[in-house]
Amino acid sequence: MTTDSISNSDSYDEPTDSPNRVTTNEARDRLEETLFSALQAGENTLIDAPTSVGKTYQIATTRWRDYPEITGGEPVIHIHQTKKAREDAVEKSREEPGVEYRVLRGRTDACPVAAGNCDGELTAPNGRTPSKWFDWMCNVRNITFQKAHHQLARHCDLPCGEDCDAVTQWWGLSDSDDEPGYDVLHTTSNFAHVDDLIEGANVVFDERPEFGFSFKSDEREQFQQATTNLLDHRSDVTRAMIDLKNAAVRDHPELKGELREHFEDEVSKEWLFRREETHRLAPAIGRAILSSQEVCAERYHGRDGRIEVVLEGVSGEIRHIQHTPDLSQARCVIGLDAFPSETRWEINTVDNLSRAAVLPLADRNWWRRNERGLEIKQLGEATRSYTQGWGEGAGETRGEAVIQKIRQLHGEAFRSCISPSSVEQDVRQMMADAGIEKPKTMHYGEQKSRNDFSNEEIGLLVGCIDPGDENILDLLALREMDAKPRRMITESGQRKRATGRDFVGPDAEVAREILASVRENNLAQAAGRYARNPDDPDSGATVYVWSDALPRMLVDEEIRTKYRSATGKQAGFVQVLENSSGCTAKRIATETDSNKSYVINWLNKMEGQNNVTKSVGTGHQGATEWEWCGGDFERCVMFNP
Repeated sequence: MTTDSISNSDSYDEPTDSPNRVTTNEARDRLEETLFSALQAGENTLIDAPTSVGKTYQIATTRWRDYPEITGGEPVIHIHQTKKAREDAVEKSREEPGVEYRVLRGRTDACPVAAGNCDGELTAPNGRTPSKWFDWMCNVRNITFQKAHHQLARHCDLPCGEDCDAVTQWWGLSDSDDEPGYDVLHTTSNFAHVDDLIEGANVVFDERPEFGFSFKSDEREQFQQATTNLLDHRSDVTRAMIDLKNAAVRDHPELKGELREHFEDEVSKEWLFRREETHRLAPAIGRAILSSQEVCAERYHGRDGRIEVVLEGVSGEIRHIQHTPDLSQARCVIGLDAFPSETRWEINTVDNLSRAAVLPLADRNWWRRNERGLEIKQLGEATRSYTQGWGEGAGETRGEAVIQKIRQLHGEAFRSCISPSSVEQDVRQMMADAGIEKPKTMHYGEQKSRNDFSNEEIGLLVGCIDPGDENILDLLALREMDAKPRRMITESGQRKRATGRDFVGPDAEVAREILASVRENNLAQAAGRYARNPDDPDSGATVYVWSDALPRMLVDEEIRTKYRSATGKQAGFVQVLENSSGCTAKRIATETDSNKSYVINWLNKMEGQNNVTKSVGTGHQGATEWEWCGGDFERCVMFNP
């Protein structure tokens, strides 16, 4: 089941008398069967398994050395996307009797100098602190930590020595002549680039990795300067990055041939550390640029070994660089994902992934609702993409109204939201304004494998995020596919992007899948942060989703929303109510110079919407008293099932 197939499953409708009842133990048995079958066959497989069924637990707690007929007697490497996810899996292995595990740690975990512990005592080249110098070398210039550590050890006396644990920890872990000395090895995705570690191993990705990066302006400038420096060093003629781009997108064979000679040799270690503006991958990226071909009207794609580049078709600007590790020598590659996009997995792992679903859709939905106790309610019929902030319109005001409404309905049980990062601070403030003392928030993109909200009873997903057309075209170019955003002609005759986020062209379906892999996938993953303990009969949660981009198969109830703006009179009614612990209709009418019968009708309407409470007979001469409990009336929303 791809993300695309989920997002378009509008016709999915589970019968009310569905026999598709599957217990948690049965779901876990099916997961184990699917996983063991893929490993035994040594087949590259993308396993589609529901959130909270125990994917991480299964890998982390199995005594794999007891199953050489399944693993081929080769190591099992469990690759995580974050340090937190790795540590959670390590804890599961640690708690399981008889399981032997190893951990490969990143530079800041294993090296005290990279962690910043020596920043006050040592000075790195160019006056940087050692930790900042490592960040620059490894994150920006893409130099391996081993090379950077060796260079810094020559510059100053490192307390960890040249044989630092961060450098040597993985040596000897993979030896084809011996049986593995552990059941599972936990690490993060950067170690997938270590060929000696991957060769012959069973490589299991706990979720989809990302081995591509799009240049920010400062990174693009640094790389362009590095390329210009390299050309200046190797060429007798003044050449720069602009020549490289022109040769690629304007098809100058002679210039291509000349420049290709300058990128044939890799950057030497001496050159790498001699100048500030250098980049280890510059030669390979240069060769990829020079080999690029037009794959659609707006994109060029080139490859050199494991390096792929995507160029903008007119300017030649680098849009995307992909550096997927070589996983071809692994015994098999297994991907675990609750809402997989096959295209995105193939870009970041291997091309020949077979897909295996643990549960059919009907079984999966029944298990989510009845075993996990997770109920999902969609609010309204708008998509509400807030990738770049609230934008124009009433999104921010209405978002505040939705938060107040859910707080009103559920009281202290509601204290968590997930939103785009661009509005996360605003959402946190809105929650505080609604009376939530300690708001809990996350943003899309950081929610995978997180258990922070597993015990929350009520949650809200605020809007969604969108990758944008340009990024979708970049990924299509990596697959050498062609699609375009659907256009429309306005009444004035201008062509512009049609509403609805649709695409046209031979690979329009793949473009829709890539869109869903960001928009729908993040909503689905975010909803899955709740009710994550199916073994607990008391566990459960209701999640409201303020976007219609949620995959249809996950929508248990659609709630229509109506937003109201208060008139000046009505705002006056609320002000009188808020200034009094108990107030009669007569008093409201008198203080606002209004008709008493109109006030009574309005109060009855507010009572039906749970905005006021009334106390019959407690006022003067037995009058009914009213008290406001509905929050900010000027930002009000009504939910209608």
